[in-house]
Amino acid sequence: LQPLVDAVAGRLPSWKAWLMNKTGRLALVKSVLSAILIHQLLALVPPKKILKQLEKIQRGFLWAGRADAHGGHCHVNWRRVCRPLDYGGLGVRDLERTGLSLRLRWLWLARTDTERAWQGLDLQFTSEEHAPFYASTTMAIGDGRTALFWEDRWLGGQSVRALAPMLFQCIPKHRRKSRTVAEAMDGNRWARDIQSLLGLPEIGEYLQLWHLVQQVELSNAPDKLLWSWTANGAYSAQHVSGSDGLPLLEAHLEELGTTQSEVLPLSGMPGPLLDRGATRSPWPAAPPAVPPV
Repeated sequence: LQPLVDAVAGRLPSWKAWLMNKTGRLALVKSVLSAILIHQLLALVPPKKILKQLEKIQRGFLWAGRADAHGGHCHVNWRRVCRPLDYGGLGVRDLERTGLSLRLRWLWLARTDTERAWQGLDLQFTSEEHAPFYASTTMAIGDGRTALFWEDRWLGGQSVRALAPMLFQCIPKHRRKSRTVAEAMDGNRWARDIQSLLGLPEIGEYLQLWHLVQQVELSNAPDKLLWSWTANGAYSAQHVSGSDGLPLLEAHLEELGTTQSEVLPLSGMPGPLLDRGATRSPWPAAPPAVPPV
């Protein structure tokens, strides 16, 4: 991916940065330097080393007008610069988070658009992509033919993984990813997916799950996958990578067992950073939690 780094760096000499103020350089960082990477981030997961090189170029151009800046040139921590305007930042794209939001689109389309030419291919996704996807989607159950019994959040807005975590570990991975709700409820086939010996905690979860499943009634309507962070229930990469996507980050970190402070500190924001281009607003309320079944 070094040619990608060279392509970004190659844009700088022709811009005569010494004639621009920081506001002008910020506009070019947001509209050009960040945009060059979009198509690559859609399909690739760049190594962190490459992302750091790209961020270094953006940072140097913004603060010093060149590809490299050291010492006192960088006035504000880059993570704060990458925050949305509503959160005291300058709205520069965080490359790692932008890449994640773009790749989540593949997961969404794989589940919602069966007419895509690439449907049926064995697409590979990492746990860092699966975790925020499942944490941010719910399944409105209909006929149960597309909802995944073990993975999706279909039982009153919760997943079997959340309701019965120890029992979930007794299910082979290939079954978790393929068993639909309709198949699982046909003759209680989900119970035969359990492969390990059960202890008392697993038996307790098994009985609880049995009780919940018996209350579910399927219909003739198709299942519908809903994105939790948009009003219309449809996925939007811009929504995820923007300020409205910050609740997604919370869900992502909760799913991975990580705290916000370990990844993206949101306290102690210094206020406006330059040219009154940033404001500080309170943390938005997350969508209301679905009551437990």
